[in-house]
Amino acid sequence: MAFKSIANVAEKLYSQVIKIPKSPTEGEQLTDAIKKAHSELERAESLFNEVTSPEMIDCLAYDIMAAKARYSHLIKAAKSRQF
Repeated sequence: MAFKSIANVAEKLYSQVIKIPKSPTEGEQLTDAIKKAHSELERAESLFNEVTSPEMIDCLAYDIMAAKARYSHLIKAAKSRQF
């Protein structure tokens, strides 16, 4: 047991010394995806509120629906995994 903790500390120090990028955990990846989806939703809503062209309104309405669906899916995935 003590060996594993020493090995973990040594691995962290080694990766910091030689600057090996740490690969994100599944939870970190999901959190990043949720943040990105939320930003995309906010962007689409912001643009929707500024456009006047009927074609752009339709396009952005679809973007908003897609962003909401993606965000909702990711939130449900996070809840089911209890992150």
